[in-house]
Amino acid sequence: MPELNELPQGWKWVRLGDVAKQDRLIVEPYSELSNNLPYLGLEHIESNSGKILKYIQEKIEDEGKSTTFYFNENHILYGKLRPYLNKVALPNFEGRCTTELMPFLPKDNINREFIAWILKRDETISFVMQEATGSRMPRADIDKLLNLIIPLPPFPEQQRLATLLTANTLLIEQAKEKITAQLQAAQELTAAYLREVFESEEAKGWEWVKFEDIADFKNGINFNASQKGSGLLTIDVLNM
Repeated sequence: MPELNELPQGWKWVRLGDVAKQDRLIVEPYSELSNNLPYLGLEHIESNSGKILKYIQEKIEDEGKSTTFYFNENHILYGKLRPYLNKVALPNFEGRCTTELMPFLPKDNINREFIAWILKRDETISFVMQEATGSRMPRADIDKLLNLIIPLPPFPEQQRLATLLTANTLLIEQAKEKITAQLQAAQELTAAYLREVFESEEAKGWEWVKFEDIADFKNGINFNASQKGSGLLTIDVLNM
């Protein structure tokens, strides 16, 4: 193991494969098990957040025609294809998934949420992309990923950090939702103000004209010879 920075007391450097393993339990297509388990594809996991975007009961055409991996609430689902999309999910149900999702099973005394956060780190994504195969559609090399060296605290600290990270992420998501709602409200307010102005009693007495009567329109952008290279553009508009 290469020389690494000193860690807090009780922490240690380990390889990812020391604390979690691939769990490649095959579910054959058209099998009874396949028919009874909900299916997840890569498209059903949101980038970065890891949210599962599919109802368990939702059926998808052709979803039972290929080999899949079994998973349950003990697994971490890791997106192998285009790992820069950072698709890492923590299912709370039993199901089966595309083989482009790798089910990882944490070992004893290893917190599942903590390992999921390790997989989501920018450092992990950079490591995986350096080792990925394929240029247009890069795919993670799972064997090399399992050789990634990670910091591992004692189990109670794993739990504490995982809980803290999850709580802070939830606060960030809530803040983003509020900002989005405020932006939407501001846009609607602007539209409402424009309607108020242009649909007012005063506006009913305005003169109707064609836009071409009050402005010149030219295709493309014209530069004055004196302004070439100056970064200035000229737009011809009639005085109103």
